[in-house]
Amino acid sequence: MSERAVTEIASGKMKAALAPALGGAVLSLSLDGRHLLRRAPSPGAVADPRDAACYPCVPWFSRLAGGLDFAGRHYDLAPTLPACDPDHALHGHGWTSPWEVTAQTQDRLVCAFDYAPKPLGFPFPFRAVQEFTLAPARFEIALSVTNTGAGPMPAGLGLHPFFPRGGDAQIDFGGERVRFAGTGMDDTHENWGGAAEIINNGMRLAINSNARFLHLYSPESADFFCAEPVTHSPGGFGEKVLAPDEKLKLFLKIEITSQEQDS
Repeated sequence: MSERAVTEIASGKMKAALAPALGGAVLSLSLDGRHLLRRAPSPGAVADPRDAACYPCVPWFSRLAGGLDFAGRHYDLAPTLPACDPDHALHGHGWTSPWEVTAQTQDRLVCAFDYAPKPLGFPFPFRAVQEFTLAPARFEIALSVTNTGAGPMPAGLGLHPFFPRGGDAQIDFGGERVRFAGTGMDDTHENWGGAAEIINNGMRLAINSNARFLHLYSPESADFFCAEPVTHSPGGFGEKVLAPDEKLKLFLKIEITSQEQDS
């Protein structure tokens, strides 16, 4: 990926580097040089969407083990990213496909991805749109998918942000506190209320979303953790079905509430 493929938006001291051509990914999010999300390698070195700071999962989240069963038919699906999972279709097609910029200002960028069915790919056409917006202490991603076909289509969405894992890393939501340091996890929390607070590297971040599910992912030996708003659980894809021209929406807001060291 060339440097020209990366676009930066800014608001005050908040900056985000975006790479629409790399799966509609976020490469970095920082406040006055301090990174809120795990920074991706330099743009010229980014070749794998898993190195991104955040990427979209569309039109489904997690694995479709064994393919897709829908409306009485079975569809075999090829692995989406064989280097990550050589056996299953994973996280949809958005994170491995180029997106096109459709609008841009200093603090906002909109990009879109139009998908047409292909052999061993998702069998239904759709249009996905991401809108990235910055404010002086807030970053928001709005992700949507629209059924552009003539019949019903199963649909799901997810956003996959990576946070640098500090020794104090924890997340509070719904009266529950989860600590990340020194632990490994890959858990989905159902009936999430859509609000959480992350304490990490001496910063407090307020997380808000309209998602029903919150998926927490943190390999034990990794230097990152993920707090992913998703519209369905792993294995729960197909519960939401879109009629022709119907749209499904998901948003994630990350807001800095404190930069003081946690006591």
